[in-house]
Formats: sequence, C-alpha cells, structure tokens
Amino acid sequence: MITRISAKIIAVTIGLVFLCSAAFLWLSIKEHEQVYKETVSSHLEAFTNNLSHDLVPLMTSNEGDIQVATKLLNLEEYGNVRYAIVYDESWQLIRQYISPKYMSSIASQKSIPPFNIQDIPLGLTILNGELISVKRIGNDSYVLGYLVVVNEYDQPLEQSNLSLIKSSAPVAALILIIMVSLAISFNRYLLTPLSRLTSFTESIKSRRDYGLRHDYKGNDEVAHLSENINEMLSRIEEQDIDNKNFTNDLIQNRVDLEYLANYDSLTKLPNRKYFSSLLAKEMERVHRHDGNLMVMFLDLDNFKNINDTLGHGAGDELLKQVTTLTHAQIRGSDILARIGGDEFLILVTDFDEDIVYMSIKIAERIISSLDQQFLIGNAWVQTSVSIGIADAISSSYNAESIISNADIAMYQAKESGRNTFALFQQDLQESSLRKMTISNSILSALKHEEFEMHYQIKVGGNGRVNGAEALIRWSSPFDGYISPAEFIPVAEKSGKIMAISRWVINRVFKDFSAIQDMSDEPVVVSMNLSAYDIRDLALVVYIKEQVDHYNIDTSLLEFEVTESAYLDNFKEANEFFEKIRELGFLLALDDFGTGYSSLSYLTRIEIDTLKIDQFFVESIGKSSKDDLVIDAIISLSHKLNIRICAEGVETQEQLNYLIEQDCYQVQGYFYSKPCQLTELPLEINRINGQLKQDLILQGINNV
Repeated sequence: MITRISAKIIAVTIGLVFLCSAAFLWLSIKEHEQVYKETVSSHLEAFTNNLSHDLVPLMTSNEGDIQVATKLLNLEEYGNVRYAIVYDESWQLIRQYISPKYMSSIASQKSIPPFNIQDIPLGLTILNGELISVKRIGNDSYVLGYLVVVNEYDQPLEQSNLSLIKSSAPVAALILIIMVSLAISFNRYLLTPLSRLTSFTESIKSRRDYGLRHDYKGNDEVAHLSENINEMLSRIEEQDIDNKNFTNDLIQNRVDLEYLANYDSLTKLPNRKYFSSLLAKEMERVHRHDGNLMVMFLDLDNFKNINDTLGHGAGDELLKQVTTLTHAQIRGSDILARIGGDEFLILVTDFDEDIVYMSIKIAERIISSLDQQFLIGNAWVQTSVSIGIADAISSSYNAESIISNADIAMYQAKESGRNTFALFQQDLQESSLRKMTISNSILSALKHEEFEMHYQIKVGGNGRVNGAEALIRWSSPFDGYISPAEFIPVAEKSGKIMAISRWVINRVFKDFSAIQDMSDEPVVVSMNLSAYDIRDLALVVYIKEQVDHYNIDTSLLEFEVTESAYLDNFKEANEFFEKIRELGFLLALDDFGTGYSSLSYLTRIEIDTLKIDQFFVESIGKSSKDDLVIDAIISLSHKLNIRICAEGVETQEQLNYLIEQDCYQVQGYFYSKPCQLTELPLEINRINGQLKQDLILQGINNV
C-alpha cells in the first residue's frame, strides 16, 4: 500500500505563508497609501477652501496684491506645499508663492506650473507625483480669480511607506526565518527523494539519454512515480530509436527527392529545371561583364525508330551511352543536361578565346564521337545527332530565349540533313515565328473556311480523263496564299495535320458526286494522307462515318501516301491500310523512286497504283539512265498488275515517251493545272474534246 506523503505539503504551506505575508504587507502598504491619500487630500481640500475664502476680500481691496502675497507667506508652515499661484478671473497671474524647501528644484523648470493650468479641473488632481488643488475664488456667479496649490505627494508617501516597512520588518523577518528553518528540516526528511528524482530528470534532459533508470526503494508517491518514470523511459527509448530510424529515412528521402527534382534519374545529368536555374545565374554574371556564353541544343536522329524497333529499354541504354560519349567531349566546367526524351543541353562559358569558334569545335567533336554503331543488347544500332548553337548576346541575355534560339537552330540542322550543327541567326527566328503564326492560324482557318479544295486532272493512256487528285490550298487573311509545302509540315509537327486531313476527306466526299457527273466515264478521285494520319486508327472510323453519310462508291476513291511515310511506319501503315482496303478504297504509293525504293517492299504491301516522281519525268530525254529506271518501273508494275501514274508531265516529249511505255496514267501541267471544283467541268470537257478532235483529224469518226 502506498503511504501518503501529505506531510510534504508543509513545504507548500511555507510558501503560502510567505506569499500570504508578502500579500498582507502589500495590502497594508496599499491601505496605508489610501489612508495617506485621503488624509492629505482632506487636509489640502480644507486648507485651500479656507485660503480661497480668505482671498475673497483681498481680491477686491486696493492693496490686494500685497495682501495676497502676505497671505500666501502663511504657506511656509505647510512643509509639503511646493508652490501656490493666484490668478484673476481671466487666468492672469496675480501672485505666486514658492516654498524655500523646493526652490532649487522648481528653479530648473521652464515655467511654473509646468502644465497648462486651465486643463486641470477644479478640485483635487494627482499629476506627475504632485497633488494639485484648483479652487475658485468667489462663487459661481461672481468669480474673482483662481487659487492653485501644488502639494508634494509621492516623496512623502514613499517616506511614510518606508517607515511602515521598517517598523514591521523585524517581525516579518523573524517569521520568515522560522518558516525557512522548518522548510529546511522538512526538506531533509521528506523532500530529499523528490529532489533526487528531480536531479535525475534534469540529467535526462541535459544528456538526452533515455537508457537511464532511477533507483528508489519505498512505497510512497515518489517510489510509485519513479517506477512510472522508468517505464516511461523504456517506452521513450524504444520510440526514440524508431524516431531516429524514421528521421534518417526522411533525410535520405529528402536527399533523394532533391536529387530527383534536379537530376535525370536515367543519365544522372541535371534536368531542365536545374539547368535553367544555373543558366539564369550564368546569364546574370556574363551580362554584368558584357561577356558571352553559348547554349548547345542536342537532339538524337532517328531515336524514335530505335525505340519502336528495339523497345524503350534499348532506347534508355542508348541514351546512357550517348551521355558518356558526349560528356567526354566537353570541359569539366561545361554543363551537360538532359531535358527530356532524346534532347540534351550544354552550357558553354568562360572561354578566353573565341567562344563561338570553340563551341563549333565542341559540336564537331560530339558529332564525330556519336557517328558510330552502338551495341545495344545483341543488336548494333546507328544514330547521329543534330546540334543547334545560340549565344547570350544574340538572345539579349535571356535564359528562355537562348534555349529557344538553340532549339530553332537545331531544327535548322535537322532540315539541313541531320548529323550536323547550325548556328542561330535572326532569320531562323523569323522563320520560327512564321511557323508559329501558321500553326496558331490553322484551326481558325478551318473554322472560317479559309482552305479551298483544288483538283488536278489525271489522264489515261487513251487521252481521256480518268482521275483527279484533291489538293488543298490556303488563302490566309494575314499573308495571302500559303503553299502546302509550307503549312503541311508545320501542321504535321504541331499535331494539327489530323484536323486538316479530316477536312480534306469531308470536302472530297462532299464533292465526289458532282465530280462523277462531270464526266461520261468514272473518275477516280485521290487524296493524300500524311505519316501522322496512318498512325491514327481513329481516322478509319471517321472515314467509315463519312462513307455512310454520303453513300459513295469507295472503289472510285484512292488514298495516296508517300513511299517514305509508308515504309517509315511500315507496321502501322499496313494495319491502317488493311482496314482502308476492307472499306473498298484504292491505295497509291506516291513519290516512288525517291525514297527507299526497295523492291522487296512491293511484294509485302497491297497497292493499286505507283506514282513515278516528277524528278524522273523531268529527266526524260536527258538521261538514258533515268529513262531506263522509268522503263523498269513501268515494266515491273505491269508484271505485278499495278497501275502506273507519272506526275509532273509538262511537255509533249515526256507524254509521248510515257505513252510508248504503256504508262497507265499521267498528271501534270501539260494537261491541266489544279483548279477549283467549278472550273473542273471545263477542263474535263476541254481534254476529252481535244482527244475527239485529234481522232477526227486522224480519220477516225467514232470514238
């Protein structure tokens, strides 16, 4: 059973007695101060009342000033009166009295009184340690003047309080000594265990060692408290170990998060965010010294093909090898960063010599080092890099601008054939801005019907119209006519080509019936698809919807795709066109002979028409080798039962040669330029009518 230690409350009692004694003394002093205030106020009130009454006759006397002064001299017998002032009814000074006792202290004041007396109300007021009495001389209806008496208040009060304390101090000291002695005795007997426990807890606090334990034997509250503290320390020790482990994990996680926020997890290079912050600081530094720095934008060529062919794991391995090789070509002070995908940035700065020249040398070294085959798994792959270079001065020392300019230059390098570098120039930026303007205007142009559909006639070997190719044209409000060769690549890169293709398909399907009505013979209408379209299986669904809506004969509709677009996306293209052919459409392979021209592909794809590129047609009669190529293509198509269409026919010589080689179909300015739908009947009738006229001239009356 736990023994009560209520005796230990004696210590608290001693404290309470001490506090009570102090409180009693404090209350006594306060009571003394109140009594003092009332006594002094009462005396001063009575005294000033009598004095103001005595001054009434003196204020009306002819010798009032002297008599008032004499009357004020009676204040010398009042030891605590500092000074007194008599004013007339307009608060103009008549006489004043200053006590000799306070003469020296009052002399240091700038004015007597040091306050505006009219701000003090009639009666008694305590202000700045003084008791001030303001009395009216006369009555309310007949005021003769005012009496102001200033009596010392704080100092006498302090002296009185001190006297009180001195008189009670011996008794209070004796009581305190007795109480302290008792407290010490009780502490030795009862409070020592508690003191030891307190010291123990203090040692835990200072040392933070939760493995300590308090050893105290007994059955009182201290023993019970010691057991509880020891048990609590055991739990805290366990929790502390867990917390330290958790804290270490948090610290490591924070380090990992900071690393992930600033570095690329694959290549361990700085990421775009971290690179941008470093670039901004470098920009500020070189700008202050009118210096310069260079940013190089690197993009791997054909990386997507490697990813698609070998998988993303192979792509990641290639990126790591490229990182290692590229890092070896730059200095230790240069910064190489990966900003995403197969794109890298290099910050080049602090050159004593021509920084542009040195950046070019670095670019050449990087291009040379990556111009090799890489072993990825069990496969060897070939890649290259296109590099754009921009400088801080041309970019107005703006971090975002220099990256953008380097990006523009990089695309210029790709357009120049890849595996090379290009320096940013102002005309590149203007070209980029124009492309951006075109890209931003495409959707608006579709909405506002700025695009038009033109058709170029195709003529069969018999001289009659048997086809027409749909060609989109754009007459923009901001720049007039924009060539498809300019806006189609922009639409492809900006992801808006699908919207254009859907517009073309819808317009051709809408015009289809009208075109068929223009000719006595069926006219196969063809339209072009881009590499992006043949990756979009949703386009097949859209085409099916349009077929159902317009109820057209799909056997007279043909989709054209370039050789390179088909073979670059061979798997997707086969899947796409398989579904297209199931709907009954024809398929033409455009620009044949300028791309891969691998004859093996012709046995693996289902096409209806091969289109000979204009490059070969222009060479007819000029190059015997090109003529042989055309002969071979036409001969091969006959054996594979594939139709041949020669595009770009502009001369009679070219036409005659193609007819001699039994070319199925020709297309070009020799017969007709692309024209609007409304002009198409005239062109068809003109061409078919010319054939009839030619036959008549040859003596043939029935066509």
